[in-house]
Amino acid sequence: AVVSTQSAHYGREQQQGRKKGVLEYIEAEVPGFDKEDPQLRDIISQTQGTYYNDDFLVDDITVEDETLLTSQGWIRDIHQPRLSIWRKHLDSNLSMYKLFGSFDSISAVEFYNAQINDQYRVQWDDSVISLYVFDNVANNREVVYWATKFPLFLSNRDYVFERTHLMDREKIILNNRSITHKDRPEVPKVVRVLRYGSRLVIFPKEDFHQKGMRYVLTYYDDFGVPVPKQIKDRLANIKIPEFIDKVHEAALFLGQSGKLFMPTPPETKKPK
Repeated sequence: AVVSTQSAHYGREQQQGRKKGVLEYIEAEVPGFDKEDPQLRDIISQTQGTYYNDDFLVDDITVEDETLLTSQGWIRDIHQPRLSIWRKHLDSNLSMYKLFGSFDSISAVEFYNAQINDQYRVQWDDSVISLYVFDNVANNREVVYWATKFPLFLSNRDYVFERTHLMDREKIILNNRSITHKDRPEVPKVVRVLRYGSRLVIFPKEDFHQKGMRYVLTYYDDFGVPVPKQIKDRLANIKIPEFIDKVHEAALFLGQSGKLFMPTPPETKKPK
């Protein structure tokens, strides 16, 4: 049996309060596999110590339907012509935020590139200490290390997350999901964020390369220490619009540079 590295690469999932090993994951997901298959044994060897930290909590709502959102527990904090911010408390130390926004001055591809050009983000985002891809898993799928500055009263944070890129005729989707990776253990004096996830969905108004787009960003981020919800929500309502403005400026610059990338299109099966 040939096992895809994409289906087995991060085989340890949270299951009934424990982490499921790669072999158990494959047994559940790939019926009739051969335990002695050389490719399978290589996958298991390479992925020991690499697993998702938690369930991916992001929902699929991409339209600002007030009735739907409020019925799902969302509360709107900011409502501006070009930006709305909603929040939803998941537990005592974890909130999720959802942004609905649009720009007429940049294209969907330019906005997407501002999100994935890690080398350029290190230049324009003062909060970034380090940001780079260290494991290219497959087309449209990589693992990223991100270290970021926090205010003086909090230790700096770092993240290890899987980033996946999806694209169809209507949208681009960028998913980030925190993982534990064997090649990036925790480091002293920096707090590792273990619960982090985001989904960015970008819609062009007409064409991906033409000016005009809208986006929906949903994310959650556990700081790892108790922070009063009022303070966390206040910081989010200040910092998020500032960050989106910087992303917009970065997208404008990248559009002028002409160095733009697109997700690799999914393979299409030829009709028989």
